[in-house]
Amino acid sequence: MNMRTKNALYFENIDWTVNKVGEEVRTGLELLNSIDSKIITFFGSHKMKPGNTYYEDAKTFARKLGEKGDAIMTGGGPGLMEAANAGAKEAGAESIGIQASLLTEEQVADENFTQKLPIHFLFVRRFLLAIKSDALVFYPGGYGTLNELFEYATLIQTEMVDEVPIICVNKDYYQGLFDWLKNNPLKEGYLKHYMTDLKLIRYVEDHMEALEILDKELK
Repeated sequence: MNMRTKNALYFENIDWTVNKVGEEVRTGLELLNSIDSKIITFFGSHKMKPGNTYYEDAKTFARKLGEKGDAIMTGGGPGLMEAANAGAKEAGAESIGIQASLLTEEQVADENFTQKLPIHFLFVRRFLLAIKSDALVFYPGGYGTLNELFEYATLIQTEMVDEVPIICVNKDYYQGLFDWLKNNPLKEGYLKHYMTDLKLIRYVEDHMEALEILDKELK
């Protein structure tokens, strides 16, 4: 008996799947093309609460970027995403949420958004969160955050998309990951070169260091 009922919803309904993907890509790209300013996209755990160090740092970072005229985009959920959208709102900046409609834990009120778009397919959401972004900022998170981090790094490494700054915030959190990349994939030859592969991703202590990078690279 085939128990893959969730998968079957897609491969047994080809026309619906293809049409839904196309509809979501089109709607998302139209939204992105309506934004004239630079777009900075924030990623991180949906489990963070106000008062958390990462939450407050991201909120401040987004507010400062918004005050400079940048648009802030997130996955439109709670936690770190909420922090960034709230910071953008405080600055009076564009605050965009590309929400995952199937993730019930990530549904939030609309108060922090200037534009919100619910998306059924997570791969379409990931595409929209990066394809027109001028920088990608990663705060601590779990599988979802790391999935996004490595997908975007892979696309840049393979030259399938334009290179943009990828910045991981909080050295203590990310240090072990970077040590592992250096001592295992790089050492074994699965990454080409330290300067061309590992340097695609920068990691910093807080938003002040990240701002210095963006001020220099996004002139």
